[in-house]
Order: sequence, then structure tokens, then C-alpha cells
Amino acid sequence: MIPASEARRLGIAIDDGMMTLVCRVDGAIYGDVSAILMAAGTLTEEALGSLVSAAPAVRATTITLLRPIAQTRTVPLPAMARVAAERVLTRDWARHTIGIRDTEHSVSAERADRGRWRASFAPSDLLDTLGRTAVEQGWHQLDIRTGDDAIAGAVSALAPMDAREDDLIAVVCDATGPTDAFHLRRGAPWLGRHFLDGAGDDDVATFAQTHASKAPIVVFGGGARATALTRALGVQGLRARVIATGLPADASAAATFAALGTLSSARLPLRAPAMAAAHAGRMRRVTRWLAIAAAAALLGAVALERARVNAALDDVRVRRADISAKVSNAVAARSEIEAGAEIVNALAAREAQVSRTSAVLASVTLALPVGTALTALSVSGDSVTVEGESSRSAAVYESLRGVPLLEQIKLAAPLRQERQAGDVAVEHFAFSAHVRPPAPLATPASFASPAPLGSRSPLAPRVAR
Repeated sequence: MIPASEARRLGIAIDDGMMTLVCRVDGAIYGDVSAILMAAGTLTEEALGSLVSAAPAVRATTITLLRPIAQTRTVPLPAMARVAAERVLTRDWARHTIGIRDTEHSVSAERADRGRWRASFAPSDLLDTLGRTAVEQGWHQLDIRTGDDAIAGAVSALAPMDAREDDLIAVVCDATGPTDAFHLRRGAPWLGRHFLDGAGDDDVATFAQTHASKAPIVVFGGGARATALTRALGVQGLRARVIATGLPADASAAATFAALGTLSSARLPLRAPAMAAAHAGRMRRVTRWLAIAAAAALLGAVALERARVNAALDDVRVRRADISAKVSNAVAARSEIEAGAEIVNALAAREAQVSRTSAVLASVTLALPVGTALTALSVSGDSVTVEGESSRSAAVYESLRGVPLLEQIKLAAPLRQERQAGDVAVEHFAFSAHVRPPAPLATPASFASPAPLGSRSPLAPRVAR
């Protein structure tokens, strides 16, 4: 007997008349215990318990259900949710299975291809029996699968390069000849067949040529018989090779299935309705606790954020209290400045609209040189006309240019000279000019359009200080 601490995984294979037990310890195979325990496809808990009691105590067990008890098939089914597909296949299990047990079946399914699903079928009462036995034996990890699923996992574990092929034929053999053949697509079960007693090399060749004539073939178990099978297939133009399983050469096909099932996890794990309900209950409890934990975390986050916001608001209140006097003074100063700005803008507007005729008349009169006589001086809008007599009209022109209120000074008519008494020459002149527009009042830019309190006006920082 091997101590329980050293045992790693127990492998059990069940077909229509026999149950085979194999224990894998640290990668090595221990034992091959077989007993005919099933009558008419019925497995009792007492029989199962008596067999596993002779094996080492383990915490993980893999059970492989072989044809015709359980099988994996590819069935046509439109696209839908996985749960819905399993519900449909469970209701119509009899349409997709050929077996010896006329009882309700449980189904585990996955999407295989467009319009096709891969589904594993197994009797629900048998799965319930295995589940209760697992509880009695203390198996904390129970993995139930079909033989198709076990072979697909073995190919991925022992022949990973072959598992990548689009099509692959896997054969299980014992000392008498081939017992099962499987067609795998991209490492997943697609089609399987259990051979009748006495099957030979031609049965394997026919299966391969019918479903995937160019696909490589891998053979598990069988010892010298498997070697002879690969040679016979090679003569028929098929590529075949044997993959070592670590079992004795005379090991049964069921022992090969039991051992290969321990190499990987199930692709389509089978659960009885009671097991599925218990699993769903555990998932609901986990989900409920996760929801409670998420709600508690959310409330905690809200409380922390509220505390942070309250602390920030308290800091703002303290700062507002500290600067309240300065802000009040700044607001008062701002109001005074805005009132002054309104007055200055009003004065500037009036100044821009005031008439400057008197200023122009006075400036022109005072600017004329001595000895000049005016005959006409008129101001109309911004146009000015100056006419008169002078001994030097050029001096008159220069004096008019010096008047700040005038611009664009030019002759309005040609100069005319006349001789007066004593041979003194007098010139008649006529000049036109424009009144220069008033210069804008030199006021701060904020006076023209007072900015609201708090804006980035150049006046605001000085007031705040």
C-alpha cells in the first residue's frame, strides 16, 4: 500500500461491464486492478467503494466513462448561449446517443464550429453515484469525462506536435488488437468509434480512410500488437506511430484509458444534476459574498472620499476666513475704481464730441506772423479756410503748420502779388486745412470696459495686495 501523502491522482475507467483502477504516483503508474462489477450497465456504490478501498488514499480522482456508457459527439445546432445549448441537448439526449442505459443523461457542451457543437453525454444516475462515492472517499477533486475527452487530453500531453494537426486519428490498442479509434480536429474530439471484439488492422485503416485519409495516426497501448498495427497501416500508405503510456505491454485498453485520463484536465467535464446544483449553489454563495464585499468596498470608498471632501471644505473655510478682510477691502476699492472709471469715460466721450471752432480760430489768429491781414477765416466741420494778405505768404504757411490743431495744410488758390504805395509787394493767399481729431484720453484699459471681480485684469493684483 502506498502512503496517501505520496499518491497524486487516481484514474478509473468504467465501461459497460468492468471498472479498471490505475494510480499515478509522482508520474509513475502504480497497479492495475480490474474487476467485473457491473451487471446490465448498473454500477453500485458498494461495488465502487470496495474497489477503491484497495487503492491508496488520494485527494484527486479522474473517472473516464467509455462507450457505450458515455460518449462525445459533434451535433448540428444553431448559434446560442452555452447554457441554452446544454439545456436543449439534455432534453433531446436520446436523439444523439446510442447506449445501453435508458435513463436521463447529463450533457456538457462547447461550440465546435459554425452550426456545430461538441457535446459529452453520460447517464445522470451514474454521475450521481460517482459524486456520492467521491464524498464518501474524501476526493476533493473529481474529474469525470468521456473516453474521447481523455484521448484528446493525452494527445496534447504526450504528442503536442500532433495535436496541432487539423486532423488526427488516435487509436487505443490492447494485446488482442485495436479497441477504439477517434478522429480529432485541432486537438479536440470530433468523432469516435468502439470496435467489436476481434477487430483488426483493416478496421482501423477503414476508419482512418473514411474520415481523414491523409491524417497521421497515433496508437496508445498494446505493446507488440500496437507495433504490428503501425506496420500494417504503413503498408496501406498510412502514417502511424506508437506513443508510450508507461503501462505494461499486456495492460488492458481500460487501464490505458484510466492512465491517460490522469494526464490533463477535462475539456468537457461531466456533472450530475445534483453535482451541478451543488456547484451552482456554491457559485451563488461566492457571487453573493463577492457582491457584499464589493458593496462594502464601495461604501468604504464613499466614506473615505466624503472624509477627504469634508477635510478640504474645512481647509477652504479657514482660508476664506483668513482672507475675508482683504477681499472686502479689495471689493470696496474695486467699486471706487469702477465708479471713477465711469466718470472718466463719460468725460472722455464728452471731450470727443465737443466743438473746437473757438480753439481753432484763436490758434490760427495767434499763429499768424506780424503784418498779416486776414480777409476770411471759416471753420466748417473739420475743414478750415484761411484767406488774407501778407508780404510773406511762406511765413504764413509755416506758422499754420505750427498750429497743433491743424493738419493737411495746403494752398486753396494760387498766390497773387500786388504793388502798393512805396513799391511794397503784397501777396494774397488762401490756405485750406483739416482740424486734427482729438487724441484719445490716456486712461487704463480697464476703464473702457471694467472687468468683473476675480478676472485677470492688470488692476486686480495691485488692489489685492
